[in-house]
Amino acid sequence: MHNLYQDLRYGLRMLAKSPGFTLASVICLALGIGATTAIFSIVDAVLIRPLPYAAPGRLVRLYSEFPKLGKNGMLKFWISPPEFLDLQRYTRNWESIEGWVNGGANLAGGNEPIRITAANVTGGLLGSLGISPAIGRTITPQDDKEGAPQVAVISYGLWQGPFGADRGVIGRDVLINGRKATIVGIMPKGFQFPPGEIDPPDLWTPLQISPNSRNRASHFLSVLGRLKPGATIEQARSEIQQLQAHWKATAAPKTHVFDGSFHYVVMYPFHDEVVGSIRLAMLVLLAAVGFVLLIACVNVANLLLARAEARQREIAIRKALGAGISRLAAQFVTEGVALSLLGAALGLALAFIGLRIIVAMNAGSIPRAQEIAINIPVLLFTLAVSFVTGIGFGLAPLAQLLTQNVHDTLKAAASRTTASVNASRFRRLLVVGELALALMLLIGTGLMIRAFWKLQQVEIGVKTDRVLTMRVALPQALYPENQRVVQFWTDLQQRASRIPGAASVTMMGGLPPSRQLNANDTGIEGWVAGPNAPAQNVDYWQTVGDRFFETMGVRLIEGRFFDERDGENAPKTVIVNQTMAQTFWPGRSPIGRRVRPGMEGDWRTIVGVIGDVKNAGVDQPTGTELFFPLRQTGGQGIRTGFLVLRAAGDPLSLAGPAGREIHALDSGLPIASVRTMDDVLVAAQSRPRFLTTLLSLFSGVALVLAAVGLYGVISYSVAQRTNEFGIRIAMGAGPRDVLGM
Repeated sequence: MHNLYQDLRYGLRMLAKSPGFTLASVICLALGIGATTAIFSIVDAVLIRPLPYAAPGRLVRLYSEFPKLGKNGMLKFWISPPEFLDLQRYTRNWESIEGWVNGGANLAGGNEPIRITAANVTGGLLGSLGISPAIGRTITPQDDKEGAPQVAVISYGLWQGPFGADRGVIGRDVLINGRKATIVGIMPKGFQFPPGEIDPPDLWTPLQISPNSRNRASHFLSVLGRLKPGATIEQARSEIQQLQAHWKATAAPKTHVFDGSFHYVVMYPFHDEVVGSIRLAMLVLLAAVGFVLLIACVNVANLLLARAEARQREIAIRKALGAGISRLAAQFVTEGVALSLLGAALGLALAFIGLRIIVAMNAGSIPRAQEIAINIPVLLFTLAVSFVTGIGFGLAPLAQLLTQNVHDTLKAAASRTTASVNASRFRRLLVVGELALALMLLIGTGLMIRAFWKLQQVEIGVKTDRVLTMRVALPQALYPENQRVVQFWTDLQQRASRIPGAASVTMMGGLPPSRQLNANDTGIEGWVAGPNAPAQNVDYWQTVGDRFFETMGVRLIEGRFFDERDGENAPKTVIVNQTMAQTFWPGRSPIGRRVRPGMEGDWRTIVGVIGDVKNAGVDQPTGTELFFPLRQTGGQGIRTGFLVLRAAGDPLSLAGPAGREIHALDSGLPIASVRTMDDVLVAAQSRPRFLTTLLSLFSGVALVLAAVGLYGVISYSVAQRTNEFGIRIAMGAGPRDVLGM
């Protein structure tokens, strides 16, 4: 301990005597350790830290799958209510099996009507998470019984905002989508379910599934199970497989049940499902900052080698007085760790600032972003990294000490004009290594930037310039008849088209380029079942208003767009996208052919084929899509839609007038998601943009550090060879000759 104290005092004194060396080393280390700490904080919050629920390791996400439906099968699909009830009744390895449905809600009862994200949940879901509400209670199984009075639980943020943190909100009646509900609880600050959502729910209401539900083809439930203590996911899978075999053997012909082949249940740990989409990207970023840290360590090792070269006489004297290699190594390691800890202190400050910036620019790119923080595990990680790096580069000078002879060193130290051959060779090797690391990182970044650039070049099928969109939801309680819904949208389009500066107006059910999959059964006239024939199922149904295709700039491939011929009492028509035409009528024209949405009811005639409009995401293949004219929608679900205005000038200038027209028709309707289509497209590319930006930043830091390392080696070499250069010039060498060397 005495030796450690002595080494530390001496090391700090030596560092203080060389402020330039110390500052350069600390800055290099701060950049490396700070970047590593920041990214590890994200990795810890997203990948390592368990979900913030009771016994999260026993939570399992359940899906249904139809591997033979669609072009690539329907994987990780929703579960229908009767199937959900079967799982609850017949499985034995589960402590609970609960479900939920995400959606939106018009909320009235606070300061003013607002549109929020909401979730309908089964009665035991919130309780199964083991999180107690901050105030009041959660939803119970009694609340979830069919016909029970409607109750609601709200988030802490919703309570703090629209309800003004009023504790008297418990027991207050509000209107949710036009129906009365009583607020019974407020969840604690930071609570989120489902986790990892870009726009997480702020309100939870009972789902109230009827125990007599019979529609097995209606898949919309997300399902979460909690395993019993001691039960494993393998046991649960085995049990499900046995049940599926039983259901298949006992089901009546053509009954829709889990059968283990055409339709079955799959399950995965809940944590993996929440963070699985970002796991690889996080590990890539962690590897990238690891490269940055290595480069920073190599730079400091080079500086220490140069410093050791300058301290050769001192080191030789210490060796002559009896100091062994272990004693000298302890001194160097102590100096290295001291430098590393100083760098870590500055790096933590940089990491704190960097994390604030990363979270601010996240925009939903990283799940669980609200949990990112520099906590005890992160501090311990930083401390460990500091010690390891300090020891690593602190030992670097030993490479040249091991080959030195004390007598030769003392004799040559006063007259040397150049660095030793071994020292120069080792430093150059280190610089080659850090340049190689930087080059690898730059190549990876270049590939990612190229991929992102190509993603931006993807045509989404619509013209996004000068287009404004806003979401409007019509509660079924206030608009029970579809005729009223159609009339509202028709009136709104007519009123909005008279707004000065509005070049064209329409509406649509869902915005490109990314929408929720519909996967609706659709009859195809003349379809013949076969091993290679596509299933009679369409990925997306889209309801569109007047002049939708013209307003959005969609390309017509064949046939015509909707017009006055497609009125309410006219023959039913549809338009298909190019992917659907190629899927069901390859090499033939679909014009004049017929489809039957939902496999029953009226046949509809195809009157047009349009170019693909992205619907599954910018980076995903376009799914098959049917377009319905607004006036012929029947009950096709257009209570929630988007008013779309193409402006002659600035689209945002239309937001106020369009909002007034909506409230002129219904003053109680909240307006949400007022965005330009350019902003919608930017949001759809947020994750690859975010990751590319971070990787580019780290690559830039690595390149700068590598350049600094190269400069340091060359400048030190020049400084060591000053006498040699003087002799060469005295013997007739010109400045160009010396510079050429």
